[in-house]
Amino acid sequence: MKSRALRFALHALFVGVVAAAAYVVWQKNSEATAAAHAARAFEQRANVVSRSLLEIKGAQSGYVAAGQGEDYWVTRVDSLMPPVRDGLTALDPMAGQPQSQNEIAAATAAFEDFEQMDRRARDYVRGGQRLLASDLVFSDGIEKVDAAVAAIDRARIGERAAADQAVAQSRRAELAAAAGAAVAGLMIVFLLAPLPPQEPAPQAAPPAATREAAPAIDAPRRKLAPAIVASAPVPARAPQPAPPKPQPPAVDLGGIAALCTDLARVVDTLALPPALERAARLLNASGLVVWVADPDGRELTAVIAHGYPQNLVSRLGTIARDAENATAAAFRTGVVQTVKSDAVSHGAIAAPLITPAGPVGVMAAEVLNDGERNEMTRAAAAIVAAQLATLVGPPSVRAHGKSEAV
Repeated sequence: MKSRALRFALHALFVGVVAAAAYVVWQKNSEATAAAHAARAFEQRANVVSRSLLEIKGAQSGYVAAGQGEDYWVTRVDSLMPPVRDGLTALDPMAGQPQSQNEIAAATAAFEDFEQMDRRARDYVRGGQRLLASDLVFSDGIEKVDAAVAAIDRARIGERAAADQAVAQSRRAELAAAAGAAVAGLMIVFLLAPLPPQEPAPQAAPPAATREAAPAIDAPRRKLAPAIVASAPVPARAPQPAPPKPQPPAVDLGGIAALCTDLARVVDTLALPPALERAARLLNASGLVVWVADPDGRELTAVIAHGYPQNLVSRLGTIARDAENATAAAFRTGVVQTVKSDAVSHGAIAAPLITPAGPVGVMAAEVLNDGERNEMTRAAAAIVAAQLATLVGPPSVRAHGKSEAV
């Protein structure tokens, strides 16, 4: 393309497309961050209100407890009610989903009914009718408080799910904008690429009659023929085929099956380090780290590793659920995530530990020889992670103190 004006216009178009894509990425990233922060703030406030309600339920039973002074417990309940009332009032505008707003309204109505019941229970206690007060406290009181707490929990779960969906949509929009800018850039590069010069068409030889009529002209032409032949272009050699790329090493499916069988028989944590060493060897990984989620599923903690110094593993700390890395993404989505290798670092595979209750952790493997690009290696990592999930158990089981292998 030789037109300067058109080339300048294409350059300006490319700059505009890149700027528009960058703005879309910035806007969507800001929306995702805002949604995550709003859900976190709602969850924190909801947890505070739920704890206050549970404290009220425990304190109200002191009205009718033998040997207890009801004045102390009445004062305690009075001090807890205003924070609950203010917390429910604050949660209503913070709820971004209609269903969450309905749940907060239901929790508010249940708390108001509890306040009315609490006044009646106090009147019974002051009048010496402890039996009637007990019926109210241990039936209506517990029922109203539990209903309010359950409604708040449903609202909190709904807000978290909506925030996760908003973050996922923003990420898809960012990828679409980046892909559109890349396609536009490739099209402009193709348009700006110079075309190869066209070879002139060979001239036709003069007719025989002309050559016979002008022998004086033909003589010099015959003398120039060797020079013309010498200057003729030499045909280019055919390009040599590129050497084939080395194929990634095959996965030992038999070894993977034997490893999963041995993991199914694990009854002691002492058997896990050798098993992780075998897994690293089968996956061609230089290191493995098993991350396990806390009972609330908010963050991941490294519980066991292979291929790294112990002091490094102890300094890993925790990973938040909404962190921007492959391990957190695998835990949130329940899908195997990869990190491509480069000139400085190896690639990585993050396989979630899936149970019927959902993801409970992640197995992160630092693989060699571009193993993260090999579909068989990714599938083998998912198989090993699925077997490790049976040793971890759902968060609810670990929260109640049941035994676990990891």
